[in-house]
Amino acid sequence: MIKIGIIGYNEGNGHPYSFSAIINGFDKEKMARSRYPVIYNYLIKRKSVEFGIADFEVTHIWTPYKEISKEIADCTYIKNVVEHYEEFSGQVDAVIIARDDVESHYEIARYFLEQGLFVLVDKPLAINEGEIAYYRPFLEKARLMSCSGLRYKPEIETCFDQALRAEDICFINAYSVLDWYKYGIHVLEAVTPLLGNCVTKVQHLNDTLNCLVKISYAEGKYLLIQINKKYGWGIKADIFTKNGFFQVNFDDNFTCFKRMLQEFHQMIKSGKPSIPADETISILHTIMAVKN
Repeated sequence: MIKIGIIGYNEGNGHPYSFSAIINGFDKEKMARSRYPVIYNYLIKRKSVEFGIADFEVTHIWTPYKEISKEIADCTYIKNVVEHYEEFSGQVDAVIIARDDVESHYEIARYFLEQGLFVLVDKPLAINEGEIAYYRPFLEKARLMSCSGLRYKPEIETCFDQALRAEDICFINAYSVLDWYKYGIHVLEAVTPLLGNCVTKVQHLNDTLNCLVKISYAEGKYLLIQINKKYGWGIKADIFTKNGFFQVNFDDNFTCFKRMLQEFHQMIKSGKPSIPADETISILHTIMAVKN
C-alpha cells in the first residue's frame, strides 16, 4: 500500500475533496452536505468500480482549518487528521499538495522533497526562476510532478486519425476563465503535448477585464488563449488542422483527475517522470511571460 498525505485548502479549490474521493471513495450523504455540491454532483454520476487507484490510499490530511480537514476526512474515509503537516513524516510515502495558491507551494513541497517523499503539486508549480531551478532536479528524477488534470482529457489523444493528424495542426484557439495563472495554465497543459514546448514568442493584450495571449511555436504554429476575468463560459479549445477542425470541451473533471492521479502512481512505481521536466518548465515560463 502506498500511503498518501493530502494537503489543502485554499478558498475556491475543492481538489482535496475530489482527489481524495477518487482514490478512497466517498460517503454520499456527507459529500452532499459538504461545501462543494458541484463535486458531489459529478461524483454521484460515476459507478463504484470507477473509484480507487491500484494500491493508493489517502491516509492523512492537513489543512490550515481543522473544521475543513475533518469534513474532507469524513467525506472520503481519511483516517488521520493532523494539526501540522510535518506530522506526515514517517507516516506516508507520498504527498499531494492540492491547493492552487502558488505562493504556498515552495515551503511545503520543499519540506517533503528534502525527506525523499514523492510529491504531486497542483498547478502552477511556481512562477519565479529561483523556485523553478530548485524543482528541476526533482522533476528530472521523478520525485516531483505538477500539472493540470486537463492535460489528460481523452479527446486530446483520441480525436486524431488519418484525416486529422496532430502533426498537421495549424493553430489552436482556446478559452479559459477568470485568472491567467490559475486557469490559463489548464489550456497550456492540455495542448502542449500537441504543439510541443518550443515556444518562440509570447504576446499579450490585457486590460481590467480581458486577457488575450498569443503563444507562437516552431514551424509557424500558434495558440491563442482568451480569458474574461468576470464571466466564464467554460474551458475549451478549437483545434484547426490542415485537413479539418474539432473542438475539445474540458468538461469531465473526474476522468481528467483520475488519469492524472494514475500517472502520479505510475511515476512512483516506475521511477520515470510522467511529464518531461523541460515540458513542465516551458509551461511555467510561458505563464510567467504574461502579466496577470
